[in-house]
Amino acid sequence: MVFVSWGIINAMDPVVINSAVSIPSRELLLSFDRSPGPGGQNVNRVNTRVKLRFHVASSRALSAEQRRRLSEFLTSRLTASGYLIIRSSRFRSQGRNIQDCIEKF
Repeated sequence: MVFVSWGIINAMDPVVINSAVSIPSRELLLSFDRSPGPGGQNVNRVNTRVKLRFHVASSRALSAEQRRRLSEFLTSRLTASGYLIIRSSRFRSQGRNIQDCIEKF
C-alpha cells in the first residue's frame, strides 16, 4: 500500500465543507490498493480502491474549537492516532473512487 499526498496526485482546489470551512488538499492523504470482489479484467492488476485519511488534530484549516468538536463527535470513526479514514471501492475507476471519498468527506 502506498500513501500519496493528494497535492502530488492533482493540484486540486481545497475541499469545501461549507461556506466557512475548506480543507487544503495537502492535508488529505490518499492510499490505493486492489478492490475486493468482481471487477472484470483489471480486478487483480489495478489499484482502484481508495482510502482517504485526514488527521483532525493537526489540521491548520480548523480552529482549536473545531478540532475539539470534531474529535468529540467523530470519536468512533477516528483511529487511535487521530485519523478520520474514508474508503471507497464503489467504482472500477480510481478517479471516481477518489471523487466518492471526497464527497463522503
